[in-house]
Amino acid sequence: MSSRTLTGWLLIGGPIVMWAGFMSMLPALGNVDWGDASEMIPAAGENAGIMKTAISVATLGMLIVAAGFAGLNHSMSGGSGAHYMRAGLLVYVIGATVVIGESALTIGMAEAASGGNQAVGEALYGAAGAIGSAGEATRFLGMAVIGFAIYTQKNLHMVLGCLMFLIGLIGAGLSVCVYQSDFMMIAYVAMTIVTVATGILVIRAKE
Repeated sequence: MSSRTLTGWLLIGGPIVMWAGFMSMLPALGNVDWGDASEMIPAAGENAGIMKTAISVATLGMLIVAAGFAGLNHSMSGGSGAHYMRAGLLVYVIGATVVIGESALTIGMAEAASGGNQAVGEALYGAAGAIGSAGEATRFLGMAVIGFAIYTQKNLHMVLGCLMFLIGLIGAGLSVCVYQSDFMMIAYVAMTIVTVATGILVIRAKE
């Protein structure tokens, strides 16, 4: 398997793994408002084991996507958009690192709630929401810069670069303004679509 093909499959598989992790939590949590601590903390405590596994799987998917973007960065080396791509990858990885911190805090919240430590659960819930907003905003901003790099270098379709740029900016704005609301789902779905589309185009463009 060539490095280009591997990059494509990482960009396709990463979002699938992320959604597999996220969706596995929904049946257990039910119709819980993630932005309401009085609903989220007890539900997380009752399903701490499931949340720990699901969040770990989703985090693995995010890291797979980061690896895919790293491969794309390597393939764009020396091109007109290479500097933008390196900057975008750096910002994306920083954001992903912060989101991993949110994941750890969320798991800690669930375990604290399951042990009856409500005060600790509430503190971890607040901390997770605060750094999660910053992390997701940074991750989406990194995607916007990566989209600009693709548009500049034209190694993939220019429309893809434009869409990735716009989705990244919108996602960053939503992360700052309405994080933990249902509106974020729109940004996550859009991010998934453009990431998978990037992977498909990378594979199809192989030499």
